[in-house]
Amino acid sequence: MLAFARYAMKSQLNAGFLAAGLAVLPMVYAVSAALVGLVALRHGTTAGTRVLLAAMAGALLSWQWTGIVLPLLVLPLTAVLALALRRFQDWSALLLFAAVLGLVLATAAQALVGDRFTAIVAQIQAAMAPDPQQMGWQVLEAIKPYAAFLVSTAEVFEALLCVLLARYWQAGLYNPGGLSAEFHRLRISGWPLWLLLGAMLVSWWLQPAALLLLLLPLVFAGAALVHAIVARQKLGGQWLVAFYLAVILFNQFMLPLLVLVAVADGAVDLRARLAKQPDQDDK
Repeated sequence: MLAFARYAMKSQLNAGFLAAGLAVLPMVYAVSAALVGLVALRHGTTAGTRVLLAAMAGALLSWQWTGIVLPLLVLPLTAVLALALRRFQDWSALLLFAAVLGLVLATAAQALVGDRFTAIVAQIQAAMAPDPQQMGWQVLEAIKPYAAFLVSTAEVFEALLCVLLARYWQAGLYNPGGLSAEFHRLRISGWPLWLLLGAMLVSWWLQPAALLLLLLPLVFAGAALVHAIVARQKLGGQWLVAFYLAVILFNQFMLPLLVLVAVADGAVDLRARLAKQPDQDDK
């Protein structure tokens, strides 16, 4: 993957052609978005916008051929988040910005095209669960009022993963080990944590679906804490593999646990407490 990124970064022409070509393919458009993010992180707004426009041209072709609109949404969102990370130089600030941006987009989508989201869910109901007594039909019926927030959460999450891949490439090419150090330091604390928790409490009463977007920063912070602990204790990569398998297989249990751990870390600084403990090799 680093060889691919190195070739793309030889010139903006290379990056533009690769981003456009990958955006045409529905299954790998996320790689195109990560490439846009890499150029934006490395070279800034002007170069990032040029590569983004090339990628959007490919995404438009994909939309015409397949009807899949996701690349048109994820590509610009990734570019915006990458430029925000370039400006903030702080993952916690980026995650909070991403949550706010997602809320704005979801609220606007719900107000402007909420009926279209409802119609799409109704089509899925008719195709997958035509019987109103089926559990699947009832689940789809329950999410109709919140479809815009669900889609926005998925888009923001995917865009953040694309930025993470872009930052991995950037670190690998220009600053080896930089991403690991940044991710291990990721922690939401102080007034941003309490503001986030207050926003979650308000959204619980006003718009419960908004909780999905507000939880994203804490999920990433919880995962970062796990990475930091594994690195601190020198446990090895197999522990991270086991962790992510557990997240995938037992997400209903693991995701709330990550949120709770992130809140605890923000409140009492678990990293500092672990740092005070002697290493195994020092005993």
